[in-house]
Amino acid sequence: MSVKVTPASHKPALVAHVNASYGPSLEAALERAVAPFGGWSAIVKPGERIAVKVNLLRGAAPEKVVTTNPQTLRAVLRALRATGAEPFVADSPGGPGTRALVMRAYKQSGILAVCEEEGVEAVHADAESIELSAPAGKLFRSFTVCKCFAEADGIVQVGPLKTHGLMRLTGGVKLTFGCIPGLLKAQMHVKAKQRRDFADMLIDLHEAIAPRFTIIDAIVAMEGKGPGNGTPRPMGSLFAARNAHALDAALADRTAHQYRHIYTLVAAAERGLIDLDKPYELAGNPFTPDTGFVPSTQDFDSTADGLTSSLPGFAHRLVRDLVTAKPRLVNEAACTRCGNCAEICGAHAITLAPTPVYDYEACVRCYACTEICPTAAISEVAPLPARLLHLLRARSARA
Repeated sequence: MSVKVTPASHKPALVAHVNASYGPSLEAALERAVAPFGGWSAIVKPGERIAVKVNLLRGAAPEKVVTTNPQTLRAVLRALRATGAEPFVADSPGGPGTRALVMRAYKQSGILAVCEEEGVEAVHADAESIELSAPAGKLFRSFTVCKCFAEADGIVQVGPLKTHGLMRLTGGVKLTFGCIPGLLKAQMHVKAKQRRDFADMLIDLHEAIAPRFTIIDAIVAMEGKGPGNGTPRPMGSLFAARNAHALDAALADRTAHQYRHIYTLVAAAERGLIDLDKPYELAGNPFTPDTGFVPSTQDFDSTADGLTSSLPGFAHRLVRDLVTAKPRLVNEAACTRCGNCAEICGAHAITLAPTPVYDYEACVRCYACTEICPTAAISEVAPLPARLLHLLRARSARA
């Protein structure tokens, strides 16, 4: 992916990294991560109603790393309350966003139990929405968002580090997408079909929502088929930052991703929001890139790699089919016929007969169906040319 950089007009933002583990020492590790920013009292004020924006992709047990870890959430809630703030927990998961679905996801993830024990409300974010202006947007000048986020005094994001089939990594910028209600997320995938456009949309949204602070939990991260069906990977890292673009660059370094492969980083650099030559200043514990970390997929998106930028539509589609992974039913026995995949597909490319059947002419390769599938029956499958390209590149890199 080529990067046309607009020079950033500001110095590298601060990113904190501390070594951490779950258990009794976690609260102290969180305090060390927040200390370089002046502590929690520099982030929130007494009496402020703070939306703690978690990752609630779908209901899953904490050890699956699909959702925000309840231990990390508990530490954040206690710290916010100790500062005098009034936190509540919220996110809009994939799917229709009904109260029953959202509360079930809160319960299955262990988040609801933590909220009840800490006396903090777990909000049904999809209940009300509001139009949010995005005056600095490149592609979008407004968004329909969950009202609870727009009306909070401030937002603190807390999410796990995960791979992502479309954007490569779920970090601070991608985490903001959960502020879009329910199935409106699927519509955003259709409106911003190309990966570069989707990255620009995410940055438009992130800059409009403007979270005050983001904590990314990589104590145990997700590698491989993220963000819904990857493999837990212990990493022992906890990250924090005010600037999510700088944070995402640090996450790319921790997972040994090249910046040019992280779509939101490329889009941020093109706007001058970050300088990829020196994207952040690190505080806390140094870290070593995890070169064994398994990335999300093995495709080569045609638009992102510049292979088809000047081709007409029919040629673009042809090359896309040769180099871009397709969502497919890979385990029919695991399919429960729940219909979540068809329901979330904004392009209406999935028919249940009775298991999922894809119309690849309509499919925009957003992989929302793979994210929402509760049994990993659906996955992204890279075409043979893409797999061969990966082998050639790997051999070239070793030469």
